[in-house]
Amino acid sequence: MLLTTADYLIITVYAVFMIILGIIAKRKVKNTEDYFVGGRNVPWWLAAISHHMSGYSAFVFVGHATIAYLYGVSVWTFFSIPIFIAMVIGANVWAQKWVKLKVTTPIEYLEKRFNLMTRQLFAWSGIGIKFIDEGVKLYSLSIIITVITGFPLELVIMGFGIIIVLYVLFGGLWATMLTDFVQFIVQFLVSFILAYLALKYVGGWSSMWAHLPAGHTSFFSKAVSPWFLIIYTIVIILSYNGGTWGLAQRFYSIGKPKDARKAAYLSASLYLIYPLVFYIPMWSARQIVGNITHPEQAYVLAAEKLFNSFSPGIIGLFISAISAATMSMISADLNSLASVFTKDIFQRSIRPNAGDKTLLKIGMISTIVFGILTIVAAIITIFLHGAFNAMIEWYAAILGPISVPLLFGLVYKKATWKGAIASWALGFVSFVVVKYGYAAITNSETPFAIYTGVELLVSFSAFFLDGFISKPSQEIKKNVNEIFAQIK
Repeated sequence: MLLTTADYLIITVYAVFMIILGIIAKRKVKNTEDYFVGGRNVPWWLAAISHHMSGYSAFVFVGHATIAYLYGVSVWTFFSIPIFIAMVIGANVWAQKWVKLKVTTPIEYLEKRFNLMTRQLFAWSGIGIKFIDEGVKLYSLSIIITVITGFPLELVIMGFGIIIVLYVLFGGLWATMLTDFVQFIVQFLVSFILAYLALKYVGGWSSMWAHLPAGHTSFFSKAVSPWFLIIYTIVIILSYNGGTWGLAQRFYSIGKPKDARKAAYLSASLYLIYPLVFYIPMWSARQIVGNITHPEQAYVLAAEKLFNSFSPGIIGLFISAISAATMSMISADLNSLASVFTKDIFQRSIRPNAGDKTLLKIGMISTIVFGILTIVAAIITIFLHGAFNAMIEWYAAILGPISVPLLFGLVYKKATWKGAIASWALGFVSFVVVKYGYAAITNSETPFAIYTGVELLVSFSAFFLDGFISKPSQEIKKNVNEIFAQIK
């Protein structure tokens, strides 16, 4: 794309505005509770929008474009349906419980529910690999921006990384929430303009639908089978209700349990409907730009053609909209990582008597450190992309075993620390054995539904069976009963 002065101006203004929002949000931050949970005073609609925005990344505009171009409507089945189901379930099971727990981190309650070892294990294992996942997200975003602008990849990575760190550093969760809202407005505006232009170009929805290749109007496809969807939906239920720490944070930052339920329902509705808007240009891409050699470029190529003659600066706004998705997700994760390190590791194991000012300082320092590690990981990904893809698979493997005890520890009273750790360990081991064992035996890549399905089955089984085997002490029973009375 050939950027104009207006485009550069829009991009610059957007970047500066994000940092200014962080500085404005700093006025709301007086202690660690403000920094990590928004003082538990975040409006439910803002938390819902932030939860929604935190579920996007550059993958939506690249990976989803591939599925949409090659397989059609099944991309909506793959993305929207599982998250909608997850959030409807979450609205009635976990959202209100997170608020009632009154925690600063999602890991915090595990000590009373199980024991200190469980809390520390889950904190360290979650943090230990998460920043690599963040690095790949930043790398993916920077690849798109580099293709569009021609800017050096390393410079784009550092530029966006610094912007994210600065606004989260100043304002904590409030900064993330406020920027999520602005990013939602920008993305919403640009996506609707592009969808309108796409439908206008192809002659309307009916024409677009009629020109989709055979099989593209089906809810399922070669990439999205019913079995795959079942397993993937279970993963999404775990992730979007708290397995991804930053998403749990959106619930316990709300003051009232009933408001958390409303936030979950609003987020569910947005995930069900809004993605259709940015799928329209992907489905229309063949009519707009013809056959595409690299399907992952479908959205960007359609936007380039439709926006070029629309309005000065619109390409700059488009770049800002794409950036918004990934920046939102990374900023949410950085804040949640900093909160877990500060509260679950530093305060609990290193400086138990640290005052609130010290903890706030540690939270800000850890935000900077995790931000730098994210930037470094993104730059390393340029040279070790294959290796980092493997690391991301391992992070995804840890998500299930971590999430099962974390979420179902709030639902199932009988499980003990033995079940939580067994769920974590055996789930992870089964992932390694099935994924790499199957591949070695068959000399082919192990399907996602097989290694993830087995891993989840093992994790759930270990956790729930422990409830019938282990006999907790009276003290542990008392702690568990107190937690369940609190979240009832």
